[in-house]
Amino acid sequence: MIKKNNTLKRILLFNGIALVSLVLFYKLHISLFNDSSWKLNFSLLSVYLFFSIASLVIISVIEILFDVTPANAGYIFLVGIFIKMGLFILIFYSKGLADAKMNVIEKLSIFAPLFLFLLIETLAITTRLKQDD
Repeated sequence: MIKKNNTLKRILLFNGIALVSLVLFYKLHISLFNDSSWKLNFSLLSVYLFFSIASLVIISVIEILFDVTPANAGYIFLVGIFIKMGLFILIFYSKGLADAKMNVIEKLSIFAPLFLFLLIETLAITTRLKQDD
């Protein structure tokens, strides 16, 4: 019972961090573009939403499966990242992102949420692996 209660607390904690990060960093990102003449060829909100939802799923799956198979947590994490990137390419590149010539600002606008949520996922799994020792 204690293990499941701890798992639920960790899921809520790291998913909460991901949701707060979604709101804060999206608002910050938007505020940087409101004052400038840069226009993105894609929806910044959809990129942030995709990476945040994928992060919520990856964190939840890792936490739940960690109780079942703790030795495979790293592999589960890598598979989750692989699936997330594959889905991103399928969804966003099929909408014409591959055809558009992207400038540095547009590339950074994709990499910023990618690395933000990757960092949160990495922190979730590393703290979980350290806690198991």
